[in-house]
Amino acid sequence: MNKYIFFIALIFGINSCKEVEKTKAKSQQIKEISTDLQVDHLNIWVENPELTKKKLNEIGFTSLPDSLSPIHHGQGTTGRYFNFLNSYLELIFVYNQNELEENNNKNKDLDFTVRAGNRINGASPFSIALKVKDYQVDKIPFQTVLYHQDWMEENMNIHSAKSSKTNIQEPSVFVVYPKIESDQFETLADLKNIPEEYAIYREFFKHKNEVKKLTNIVITSTDKELGTDTIKACNKIQNLTIESGPEHLMELFFDNQVQGKTFDLRPELPLVIYL
Repeated sequence: MNKYIFFIALIFGINSCKEVEKTKAKSQQIKEISTDLQVDHLNIWVENPELTKKKLNEIGFTSLPDSLSPIHHGQGTTGRYFNFLNSYLELIFVYNQNELEENNNKNKDLDFTVRAGNRINGASPFSIALKVKDYQVDKIPFQTVLYHQDWMEENMNIHSAKSSKTNIQEPSVFVVYPKIESDQFETLADLKNIPEEYAIYREFFKHKNEVKKLTNIVITSTDKELGTDTIKACNKIQNLTIESGPEHLMELFFDNQVQGKTFDLRPELPLVIYL
């Protein structure tokens, strides 16, 4: 049950009806759908984790307590976590700069230091964690770099997109292995399937704003072309769209927007929430 330990580890803005409808329309485009790849979870690189966590807490999201949030040993990073029934959002940040740089020296094809410095270098602050059906890594349709840390199981690796280091205005993309994939729950009642020894974690899927599932994701990149195989593959994933725009922005849609509410968390977070 290490996955529970690992994972479970205000500016209030309402857009005009016209803006909301425009966003809904672009997020519901008909496209070719990949059946091999799915979104597992999302990361936003932040510099002030307490302030950014507070922005989400203030609009009704429950966060995993800091004391239970996992540290990425050997990587120099940790996160603040928001769990949903079908995914989670991590606000990832640097907690040990020396460890971050040491890891970068060992893994020169990875983009951790680049993403951590996004406010200076203009890189996308977003990472998209994918999972591949039955962990058939030969079906990953873009070039990857293997990434392994001591806490990972033997012969298990994260497959990071090579293009994430060279095309820094695109969101970073990587594929996780089954042991660290996020768990999926159809309803809140299904949280009972979390073993009793980890029962405390059931509470962190329950939000005051009554959010349950992440149902659509739109990520805007300042890259005008978005022509890499990585991004082309991501744009074939159901409920995920990556498009060009004037600023880096993540838009998250929950429960098919049944509440009809919008929260713009900029400038503290490049994030717009639709409930």
